[in-house]
Formats: sequence, structure tokens, C-alpha cells
Amino acid sequence: MIRSRVFLALGLLFSFIVIVTYAFVDFREREDKAYDLYQSESYLKVLKLYADTEIPSSELELTILSQTISQLEKKLNEKSSSQDLISFFKKRSVTKLIEWETTRGTYYHIEDPYLSHLKKHGDGYKRALITKIGTLSKPIPKREVTHLLLLLILEDPRGMEESFSRSLANLLSFPFEPIGEIESEFLLQSLHFLANTQNTLLSHQIAVIRGKNVNLRSGPGRENAEVGKISEPELSFCLEEDAGTETIAGHNGHWKRCYFPNLQKSAWIFSGFLTEVPPNPNIVAEFEKRFKAVDNEIRIDFEGWSGNQIPSTFFGNYIPRESVRVSGETGFPIYGKTKESKVTQRICKKLSGDKNYFEFSFSPTDSEVPISFLELHLNYDNQEHLAYSISLDKESIWVNKNRYVLDGEKRRENLSLHIESRDGDKWNASLWRRNTGLIQSIRSLPMDESALQSGRYSWEICLPLAKEPNREQVLLFEIRTGIH
Repeated sequence: MIRSRVFLALGLLFSFIVIVTYAFVDFREREDKAYDLYQSESYLKVLKLYADTEIPSSELELTILSQTISQLEKKLNEKSSSQDLISFFKKRSVTKLIEWETTRGTYYHIEDPYLSHLKKHGDGYKRALITKIGTLSKPIPKREVTHLLLLLILEDPRGMEESFSRSLANLLSFPFEPIGEIESEFLLQSLHFLANTQNTLLSHQIAVIRGKNVNLRSGPGRENAEVGKISEPELSFCLEEDAGTETIAGHNGHWKRCYFPNLQKSAWIFSGFLTEVPPNPNIVAEFEKRFKAVDNEIRIDFEGWSGNQIPSTFFGNYIPRESVRVSGETGFPIYGKTKESKVTQRICKKLSGDKNYFEFSFSPTDSEVPISFLELHLNYDNQEHLAYSISLDKESIWVNKNRYVLDGEKRRENLSLHIESRDGDKWNASLWRRNTGLIQSIRSLPMDESALQSGRYSWEICLPLAKEPNREQVLLFEIRTGIH
């Protein structure tokens, strides 16, 4: 009797410990924790998830960490900044704290060790850069403004036009060192493109000066210092306006802060001396020509997808499934086959133009058996022909019969298949993670050699769908394809 009571007490104690553990211990992936902490503005807690000298390999984690550094730099330079925060960064070796003396006192700058590890021109890199610029709230040294400006104008704003325009407007509000003729042209192209895009800060904000020797001022109002003069027909891009209205020289209007390309600076001007003009279509065309390689890129994600309907732009026999939300992104679940569910369908997306890389982002699986989650087809003679099948199990990724053993970390992966050459009736490809080759010389399944030679084919991306949902799944987040 006593023994049974002891076992009962131990059992209850064990159950209590298990319940408390699950109630208070966060078992989620680290990047999910980091994402939620960042969203709740718990920026120091984000950093404390990582060792001081750690540089993660995940693009998402690097993006969150870089954005976190920017947000904390903003806090350091607010009036209510605490000495504890300054002390924290003075002790943290990987994020060096630098003090810049500016016209408005000391500016505390945190060197960002994460931005340089992000994939250049990728979405994570652009988001981190836009955040870094958008969080600047007071002047920094001219050379630093110039550096950020040159980084920004090399990026394609398409897909991020609204946030890109806000960051560019913020950056142009600060003095910067003169930039070269080519860089000035790039900046002008970006400004005209953004002015030509609805729902951006620059939409309908191009104007020419009317009048001679119109005063430019340091702030909105005639009481502010004069910082120059400008005459018609100089061009301006207006970035901000003051709410107050007044009449000057018979003109009704309000004050606007505008950027003047020929002066390479921003200043306040009275709107009564401005006449709105449309963006220059020739300059917009030059912008599009500059990003022609990027223009050929196609990005497929599942934002806005309803699980009951086939994803937008796909066709085929769709089998409904529930979407999965991870770190603010929607994943498309692709299930493995089971004994009860061997039947599969597939949905596909037709691609136009030639393609020589396919980049895909996915989360790991616990499946012992490889799950086929992505197929690349060539379409010719009005038929689909499988070229590459990509599968995943808990240890490896497979491309056709070629296997690469992953490192075992349960993290989101971003890999790409590069189509490199043709040998007779087969393509030759390689699998990459960032700048590291994982598998070389991956032969496609045989194709019609005459179709390949003549170029009378097109690519299709297909997703295999098991008929019934099950626990074995791969989450697919995004696919990119284009020409390097």
C-alpha cells in the first residue's frame, strides 16, 4: 500500500514537471522565436538568442539580426536612450560601437556584422538595407550617407516599391558627398521609376521650377535660413510636405521638401513655384533596361493563397490542403506517399523565355522516405517531359538519383539548381547553396535532342500532390527562376 502511494506520488510529480516544462519552455525553432521577438520589438532578446560571435547561415535569421541592429541603433540615438544599452554594446565584441560627432551631437553607430553575409540583391538583403536606412532619424556623416545611397540605388525596388521609396526619401533628406555621373544616372532612373509607380511616396511628385532665383530654405517657412536659389526649368522630386498653407507672391500653396538632382541636395521650397510633370518615359525605360536580367526572374510564393483553391498562375489537378504559416510566411505543404495514398496529381506553372537557374526555399522534413516536392519539366510537341525531380528526406536532398547529405540542422534551406550545359539529349546541372557547390554534373532525364537544339521548348515548374494529407511533408515557401 505504501509502495503504491509512493509510485502514485512520483507519477504525479513527474506529470507536474512535464506540464510545467511544456508550459514554460519554448520548443520552437530559433528563427521562429527570433521572428516573434522582433515583431514584438524585444530587440535585445533577439540578440540574446545568439552567441556574440555567431553568424547564422539562415537568410531569415541574418535578415532579422541585421534589422534588429538597425532598430537598436535607432533606440541608442533617441533622447530617452539608456546608458545600459550603450554599455551593452560596448561589451559586445562582434557589434562594435562607434561614436560619430555630427551637427546634432554624438551619433552612436553599431557596426552590423550580419548584412554582409546576406545574399546580395536578395529579398533579405534589401529588407535589411531598407530598414537600416529607414531607421535613421538624425544626420550622420556625409560619407556614410553616400555609402548607403550607393548601396540602395544598385538594388531593384520592384516588389518593395513603397518601403523603398520611403527609405530613399529619408536618405535624401541628409547631406551627402557628390556622387559620380553614372551613379547620378542610376539615382535618377530609380526616382523616375518610383514616381511612375502608384502608391509610393514619389507618385505624382515630380515638378519643374517656375520662376527665377526661387529661394530654397532649410525648413518649411520663410523664417528658416536660405540655403540656395533655383530657377526654371530645373527638375525636383518632392519627398515631404508641410501641412500649413500660405500665400507668397500671389501664389497659394504649402512648403515641400524636394530633392534637386542637379544640385545633389534636398531643401524646402514653396509649392506655388512648382508645376507637376509626369515621369520621363525614356528614363523609366533605361531603368527597366538596367534591370533586364532581374526582369527575366520569376518569383513564385504562396502569399494570399487560400488552401481551398489552386495557387495563382498554376494549372492542373489540384488537391486542397491547409496552408502553414511559419515566421510570417506561407508554406505550401507537399505530402509524401503512404500505403493508403499512392496516387498523386500535380499542378504546374508554365514559364516563358529561357531559364538557367531554379532557386527554391523549403523547410526540412522528418520523413525516412524521400518526398518528391519539385519537378522541372520541358514542354515540347505539346507534351510535358520530366527533366529533374527534386526530393527530400530527413537526412538528404536528391536530384534525380544524385544525393547530397545535409548537415542535420533543422533549419530552412535555400538551394538552387543551375542548368549549365547540354550534352546530346541531356542537360547538365549542379546544385548550390549560396556560393558553395553541393553536387556537380547532374544529368537530366533524356530529352528530344532536336527539340533542345532548335530551342522549341519551354520550362514548367510542377508540384507533386499526394491525394491524402499525412504527417510526412515538405513545406515549400518560394521558387525563383531566371537567367544569371
